[in-house]
Amino acid sequence: MAEEPEVKPRNRLQNVRDFTVQIRHAETDEIVGTGIAISMDGEIVTCKHVFEGAVITPAEDIEKGEVGVYFPRAKGVKKDRRAKLARYFSDSDDDVVVLQVIGKPPPLAPEQIAILSDAERSEGNPFRSYGYCPLGAHVASRASGEIMGDVEHTNDEKLQADPISLKSGEIDRGMSGAAVLDTKRNLVVGIIAETYYPKNVSKHSQIGWAVDANVLTFDPLKVPIYEGESLELKKSAKPRYEVMSQAEESIGQNLSLTEHPAPIPPWEWVGREELLDQLNLDWNDADTKVVGLIGFGGEGKSSLASRWITDLLQNKDQKQLDGLFWWSFYDRRSTDEFFEAALTYLSGKDKDLLMRCKSPNARAHLIAGMLYSGDYLFVLDGLEVMQKQEGDDYGEFGSDDLREFLEYFSAAGHSSFCLITSRAPVFDLMNHTTFKHRDVTRLSDNEGCSLLEKVGVKGGEPDLKKAVELWDGHALTLSLIGAYLAKVHNGDIAHLSDIKPPTTDEKRYERVHRILRRYDKHLTDDERAFLLLFSAFRTPVAKTAFDKVFRSKTTEDALNAPIAALSDAEFETLLDRLQTYRILRHDPQEKQYTTHPLIRAHYLTLLSRRDSGQTQKTHEQIKDYYLSVAGDLPNYPTLDDLIPLIEVVHHACQAGAYDEAYCILSDRIYRGSRFVLPNELGAWETDRTLLSEFFPEGDTSQEPQTNEPGAKSLVLNEVGLCLMCLGRLSEAVPLYGRGAQMAKELGNLSNASAAYQNLADLYAYLGRLAESAQAATEALQLAHRAEHKLGERNSLGYQARAAHLCGDLETADTAFQQAEALEREIDPDKRYLYSNRGIFHGDNLRRVGKADCARKVTEANLEICERNHWAFQISMCHRVLGDLAADAGDNERARRHYEAALKIARSITLQHVLIEVLLARGRWQAKQAVKTSEHATLQQAFSDLNEALGYADKGGFRIYEADIRVALAWAHLANTEPEAARQEASRALAMSEEMGYYWGKLDA
Repeated sequence: MAEEPEVKPRNRLQNVRDFTVQIRHAETDEIVGTGIAISMDGEIVTCKHVFEGAVITPAEDIEKGEVGVYFPRAKGVKKDRRAKLARYFSDSDDDVVVLQVIGKPPPLAPEQIAILSDAERSEGNPFRSYGYCPLGAHVASRASGEIMGDVEHTNDEKLQADPISLKSGEIDRGMSGAAVLDTKRNLVVGIIAETYYPKNVSKHSQIGWAVDANVLTFDPLKVPIYEGESLELKKSAKPRYEVMSQAEESIGQNLSLTEHPAPIPPWEWVGREELLDQLNLDWNDADTKVVGLIGFGGEGKSSLASRWITDLLQNKDQKQLDGLFWWSFYDRRSTDEFFEAALTYLSGKDKDLLMRCKSPNARAHLIAGMLYSGDYLFVLDGLEVMQKQEGDDYGEFGSDDLREFLEYFSAAGHSSFCLITSRAPVFDLMNHTTFKHRDVTRLSDNEGCSLLEKVGVKGGEPDLKKAVELWDGHALTLSLIGAYLAKVHNGDIAHLSDIKPPTTDEKRYERVHRILRRYDKHLTDDERAFLLLFSAFRTPVAKTAFDKVFRSKTTEDALNAPIAALSDAEFETLLDRLQTYRILRHDPQEKQYTTHPLIRAHYLTLLSRRDSGQTQKTHEQIKDYYLSVAGDLPNYPTLDDLIPLIEVVHHACQAGAYDEAYCILSDRIYRGSRFVLPNELGAWETDRTLLSEFFPEGDTSQEPQTNEPGAKSLVLNEVGLCLMCLGRLSEAVPLYGRGAQMAKELGNLSNASAAYQNLADLYAYLGRLAESAQAATEALQLAHRAEHKLGERNSLGYQARAAHLCGDLETADTAFQQAEALEREIDPDKRYLYSNRGIFHGDNLRRVGKADCARKVTEANLEICERNHWAFQISMCHRVLGDLAADAGDNERARRHYEAALKIARSITLQHVLIEVLLARGRWQAKQAVKTSEHATLQQAFSDLNEALGYADKGGFRIYEADIRVALAWAHLANTEPEAARQEASRALAMSEEMGYYWGKLDA
């Protein structure tokens, strides 16, 4: 077995978000406070005053009362439960209780349970916390600070232990009951109970108090805590060792620092010295790998990043760069494009490498491996567009590949650096010690005054400071106000009173829109028309678009008519004026124009309110422009080659030309049956996003807007397939269902049967085994009615697989035999089932002890799949052969098959294929480690299984999760952790019993 590189450093803390729960009012269901999950049996710790605020039972009967409990991170459908008071101190005032979830315990995994300790050894240590204080747009809030140590309590309190004093400016109402995670010891040492806001003291000097977790050990609570000094950090993820050597060989030489440069900082840049100094410290700190600049839109995060990079490149005393890659997700919201562009840059434009390494997952590994070859700086600007903006997963990445890449970036051992700007906290990295969260807040009064003066505002210092305070030091708002005063009132600050001041309840972004609405009243017709047209573009606008869109001769009622009437000199003057107003920005390096996302959103909203005919005409003009840019494409295009055509589809749909858009998609992007975008480029996320254009406002719950019924059905099924391949299973279910129903209504029974086969497959991964069997039966009946033997054969395969998973082995065997008989009837040259159904049959035969038959079926299947270049089936055949070799004790053969399967699985974007091989190899290695006690084998097992678990957990592959946890139990046994092994096996057993998964119950 190939040896792994050096021992991986440890840099992952307990994930405080995983074990934090909401305590809700028993009657209203409103959030009252926070709790901590402390056992897999459903025990929760919270403050006594939180429980009392949530229960509705009278005080004298409090022990009989119930409260609502909500588990945002629970890995099941039902997250809301009820809990009762289990244990509390009846004779003391210690503000802590233990609750017990009523009924079945919540579906939490072992890694989602808090590990507690006393606070005695935490004085002076930093802490992190996470709790629920629904005061703004989001219900959750994070906090950090310093554990000051225990303090005396007042005489009128009867406490068994002194409270712990916390120094933090971030603890807020609703966080009572939240964990105090000592980040130095990696242990939860307290429960936040109270906070105090002294007047006339800086925010960072605010004080909070927590209950020492040691109190939980006292009778009658008797909660066990960790006795050690500190809890060992988890190992950080690193790129797979099999790609490290390839990465080193693939890195380009003498990379340009101007190919993906930072934007030029705005000329009105002011201040931010403290943040710039912090970034310099982070850049020179070997233990800091990723920094998040987090703040509201318009606070100047992107400008700060570009200013820092400009200074860094000019300061030769600083550590210099081997490469600089700036990516704006505002301009190109695609992880597929991001990975293609990053690999193109780091490889020195090696097109052969791009063709060999196609999937985002493979590229994430390879790019991460390249980071070890030098000092590379990545800037991911506007990352919030790739983060979830609401719900329990707020702040998390929508792309597993992007999350995985940034986790690799967070690993120790390399000297590269990543800077993120986002409006949302980067929760996926919060438990990495190599990640730093930097808040970008308002400008100081002095900085705000300097900004106003730079954009032409005139007035005394008191009046300028008053303006800054009035508008809360918001950089974009001050820039717009200043430019407005300079334009309309010659910069006189006295006219600020003409603008209605913000109220305390006015939303921050509404202030920006209000300033822009005032601007609109003073814009000329040509300026207003330009901005409306400009907002319709999703990407930066090149000068080549001016003649074809903005200045093209058209009808008098067209949106661009006022611009078309301008002379060349007048048009250039218009551009200069809009830049002076701080509305338009020109990037001379890239030779293109941009605007702030908030400004674009404002004018895009105004455009949507215009006459629909005028708006459609605008999108038609832009569509024609991109068609002219696209030109003739190579036979094997890159994703970058397809970008103009992707924009054509977007604007055609916006213009209501859905049928034309579908033709472009089918003929020029998919290239017919080749399906270039998903199949050859592995760009499933781009495909899903593009297909969403055919739904009103991207809402896939509505009907696709093509006129051809067959195209509607195809769009629904293709979106479902994209979601399934991306690991978003639950979202795919209704799309497959609607596609099947539509095909039935059209009388296309064979297509309807295929859709039900997809549903049967999907339900199996979700662990909804009864529904999988039902869908397979429906598929079989439809195929029989259609007299479609291929459909009957395929449906029997899914029916047999569902029976196999449920342990109905006789039914499974009968269905496999019937399918095999049809296979031979359809093609007498075929002796066994092949493709997916052959893989299902091979798995079944192996499980029931017919290894020789399983090998014959799978080897024949592999030959057919290789002949037809069916990549993912080839990978799965190698996985089955690896399992058979492992069962037989032929470890060398097992290793070769698993490595072949994994190499293919990483080159395609099919998450279930990747999970299967990681699970299989990890399970084999874990059992090997039990026998041999080899450290390297055990660590590789944990690496494979934890990676697979991450995908299964995020995607909802519950059938795989049960198998992975059984394999992890073996790994923990090999690591002499019997209690951890028991917990994993117990979790797997509970899941399998709930699903009716026969093999999961047997193995657990």
